Amino acid sequence: MDRITYVEDRSNTAPSVDRLLNALVREWNGCRFDRAENYGFLKGGKEVLVLDLPATGAIVVAPLRHRSRVGYHGFDGRIWLLTDGRPVEIELFDVLAMLMREEDIRGRSSSASRLNLQRRTAASVAAIAQTTAARGSVRPFADGVPDFIEAESALRFGHAVHPAPMSRDEFSEEDSRRFGHEYGGAFQLRWWAVHPDVFACGSVDPHDVVEMVHSLTGEGFAPLTQNEGSRLFPMHPWQASRLMLVPAVQQLFAAGLVRDLGLGGPSWRATTSLRTIHSANSAWMLKFSLDLKLTNSRRVIERHECDRGLSVHSLVKGTLGERLRDVCPTLTVLGEPAWMALRDGPGGAVLTSAIVSFRENPFRHDNAPKAAVLGALCERHPGQAESHLSDLVRFVAKQDGLEPPVVAECWFERFLDTAIEPFFLAFSEFGLLFGAHQQNLVVGLSDGWPSHLYFRDCQGTGYVREFLPMLREHLPSAGGKGDHVFDAESAAHVFGYYLVINGVFAVISALADAGLSSEEALLARFRLLLERLAARAPGNLACLDYLLNSPTLGSKGNFLFSLKNTNENTEVTDPLAGYVPMSNPLFTRKPA
Repeated sequence: MDRITYVEDRSNTAPSVDRLLNALVREWNGCRFDRAENYGFLKGGKEVLVLDLPATGAIVVAPLRHRSRVGYHGFDGRIWLLTDGRPVEIELFDVLAMLMREEDIRGRSSSASRLNLQRRTAASVAAIAQTTAARGSVRPFADGVPDFIEAESALRFGHAVHPAPMSRDEFSEEDSRRFGHEYGGAFQLRWWAVHPDVFACGSVDPHDVVEMVHSLTGEGFAPLTQNEGSRLFPMHPWQASRLMLVPAVQQLFAAGLVRDLGLGGPSWRATTSLRTIHSANSAWMLKFSLDLKLTNSRRVIERHECDRGLSVHSLVKGTLGERLRDVCPTLTVLGEPAWMALRDGPGGAVLTSAIVSFRENPFRHDNAPKAAVLGALCERHPGQAESHLSDLVRFVAKQDGLEPPVVAECWFERFLDTAIEPFFLAFSEFGLLFGAHQQNLVVGLSDGWPSHLYFRDCQGTGYVREFLPMLREHLPSAGGKGDHVFDAESAAHVFGYYLVINGVFAVISALADAGLSSEEALLARFRLLLERLAARAPGNLACLDYLLNSPTLGSKGNFLFSLKNTNENTEVTDPLAGYVPMSNPLFTRKPA
């Protein structure tokens, strides 16, 4: 590995430093904050993060640019090792290697899993450095709001609190450049002709999968199926090449039950989830099983996830959905009304690695609504306090003739009302637990101001147990096998992590880091919203009570998940078991 190449410019590795150290602060008790003046070799800055490493007999010091109450600290990119009081500047790889020697980390992992974490983190650091060199200076929100897919590619560095956010097992560098959202490359689908005996699908009325597939081919491209009745099957090119190495699929080809028709049709680009792709010419986004591990999960769509997507689609498009829209007019849930897959033989089992799911696409043609995924908005530019969100706020301020701090606080209030309040109401009044994290929240923007919220990922949606009797009046299968069901108290913890820690707190930190407001002022505004909702008409107040009155909040332990090499998608039955406590900045201690 050409390590020297990646560290010539500190800004190339700064995003990786932020992500790993923020994960450590949340999950490892060997971290503490100290005043920079206690370390004479550091010039400028007020505070540092200190890692005590007794197994190495050393101390690691990382200067802070921004100390955050909400869990998103900004670091200046430098890391110093102190041995015998002498400072030596080191790299992130060195920090990770020393961490792996610590007793409490070794005791929660195996030698193989520690080696795997080091390998995946190194791959992520390299990928981020390469992306930074290629696209780190891109600032599409400085001059307005880009279109939907350009905003998706603005997320360059992945999950904001994770040791290996851009590790893509089995993906080569060329694969990332061709198919990664961060490079914005376009590609065509690969088409197969599939015999009906090995074709599986599911949909909700009035959707017909065969017709939906034919709508994807576009003008001027009509792949020949030759055999009467064969089904067209669109494939992600990378996954198609992988599947052709699978013995069961090879047997289908050998038997003439599947034939390769080559590349063709309109161009597609990846969204921030990588496995979900978008074309402005299509009514549908496509979500594929991509048999590689990203962050904590291998990205294979499970069969029960397809059923869950159909169920939630039916629920939010039916009578309950009408009530939800009346209460939450700024919320649009992007439905997932159909899926398709191969079977391993005539009438055989569904091959999960060949599942394709359909998702509604409102971002079509030239009149598509302007919108940006929240994860991209909150992402800092390499080594800087500024983010895409601060760029957008400054653009709006210039456009409207206002001061940037005034716009920042007004933008945040509109964001809360437009994009966040609907999820609280969906929870407390309908028992719907949307997995509303940064990459699933797409903020509709009118002249740069929040005006709508598009939620994606029906397959990850869950239910609050106390609401099941009511939900079953609209969907008799709600809460059945394969569904995510939580009691209200547990659901509040999941909700609190995804929507609040991963979403609202990220926005607060992005605005405060750029000097557009203070975290304290924005937290106060958020707390006012929570108090107003708590005083609203009767509903289940578990999530509001938890956020307002719990001294700590549960945060997903991404470092520990990675350390143990856990596949979160299939190996975690209780997600709360992997949560770690963090101080709740919304909590105010009541007078005795």
